[in-house]
Amino acid sequence: MIDDDLRRRVAQHRWYHTMELAPGLVTHGWFDLRADVHRYGLPERMDGVRALDVGTWDGFWAFEMERRGAQVVALDLDYERELDWPPRRRPTAYSADPRGAGFALAHEILGSRVERVVRSIYDATPDDLGTFDWVLCGSVLIHLRDQLLALERIASLCRGTFVSAEEYHRGLGLLPLPVSRYQADRDRAVVFWQPSARTWRRMLWSAGFDRVERRARFDMHAGEGERTFTVRHQILHGIKAAAAPGAT
Repeated sequence: MIDDDLRRRVAQHRWYHTMELAPGLVTHGWFDLRADVHRYGLPERMDGVRALDVGTWDGFWAFEMERRGAQVVALDLDYERELDWPPRRRPTAYSADPRGAGFALAHEILGSRVERVVRSIYDATPDDLGTFDWVLCGSVLIHLRDQLLALERIASLCRGTFVSAEEYHRGLGLLPLPVSRYQADRDRAVVFWQPSARTWRRMLWSAGFDRVERRARFDMHAGEGERTFTVRHQILHGIKAAAAPGAT
């Protein structure tokens, strides 16, 4: 039973993810991924699996993988000041509300055992975190200055399958070479580079994944009220050669 205080706290919080935390208790987030979960290629059951959610924010994917039976670690930073955004867009001061507040509230209501670790993917290593059978990273790499370094770190943490979900530049796909568009000088930009779909695939291979498979492409709709937008998304699976047969 969810008491009135918890319902009030959920209603007052500004959410990034739309999640059903209990019957009839749904957060109103910018991104509602519930109808697209099947596109990501996660196993229906993940019992006995160790999983990592990179850039968890409110924890949608961390809690989804836990619901399927996985033991989950969720990685994120607490403040936008610490994010690897273009310098002109990076806040100069720390905000009063940490990004993990929504995760903590959802974690409490769900009775979750997901472990949240405050760390940049640049600084995440197997010595610290161990390795994982499944790693999921959605809409994070598009915001990083060094996308390949982040992918290299993910490859070192992943002993099985990496699920990458990122925006791609559709027009650049017409070119025969892997290319990326520089975006950091745009007004309000929180993106350095926008790779083509082909470039993302090559980057996963370069980072250390032995096989890269495209699972889906779709338009993800986001926003609230009249402030809505569409993001072109590509789902890739990067697979290590040592991954167990049928891992995807």
